[in-house]
Amino acid sequence: MRGQGFAQLRAKGIEVEIAPDYAARANSLNEAFIHFMRTGRPLVTLKAALTLDGKIAAPDDDASGHSPGWITSDQARAHVQTLRHHSDAILTGIGTVLSDDCRMTDRTGQERARPLLRIVVDSQLRLPPESKMVTTSCGDVLVITTSAGSVERRRRLEALGVRIEVLDGADGRVDLHAVPTLLAREKCLSLMIEAGSKVNWAVLESGTADKVFFYYAPKILGGLKSLPVAGGAGRRRRSEAIQFRDVKLHSIAPDEFAVEAWLAQEAY
Repeated sequence: MRGQGFAQLRAKGIEVEIAPDYAARANSLNEAFIHFMRTGRPLVTLKAALTLDGKIAAPDDDASGHSPGWITSDQARAHVQTLRHHSDAILTGIGTVLSDDCRMTDRTGQERARPLLRIVVDSQLRLPPESKMVTTSCGDVLVITTSAGSVERRRRLEALGVRIEVLDGADGRVDLHAVPTLLAREKCLSLMIEAGSKVNWAVLESGTADKVFFYYAPKILGGLKSLPVAGGAGRRRRSEAIQFRDVKLHSIAPDEFAVEAWLAQEAY
């Protein structure tokens, strides 16, 4: 209706009443669709699991923040699967894939409206053909790379059913800000990002993310060498911090919680 639905109904003599008590819930249930219709781009959510002091890995964990142990509980990780289930696409960095050999799938077992598109940001096309991402591909794996990626590797991955797209950004890296535009052309309404510290910062700094969903465990790692949820250069002054709005807390029994918040306009 292009925003004219109420007007058309009233023009035909049909009474329309807005129930304010349910407006917030209705917006929440349809936030990805509403966001897409208003902006023309998918809703991008940055998800992370971290300690109370904002760490995602200890010094002896690997560089992407993954290790044999888990920061959060089974309950929190099950909650993450519900977020995946309601996402059209999920994105991670090549560092996470190399260290964790992850599949990045929807493991809820529930029926989906469309297959979950699994995306790997891989500037140099280092994705191993024998990785779980590739061997489980059913036309649902997309690698976003740069012009520096090996042509031979590209051909090999494409022969295995992996789709390759080139999005050149600054300093030989993938242009993350262009990813939502690419997905919008395919009518992807929502993208969830589950990545390491460097990608997390790049997503926040570039304004690619619309909101965050951070799961907090009742733990503290401490130390200057523990990996923060967002690495990179960071902001130089407290006054330059990226701001958030509409903060919501979600309780995850028995002792964990999640913070859901939208990036403020000033962050873009």
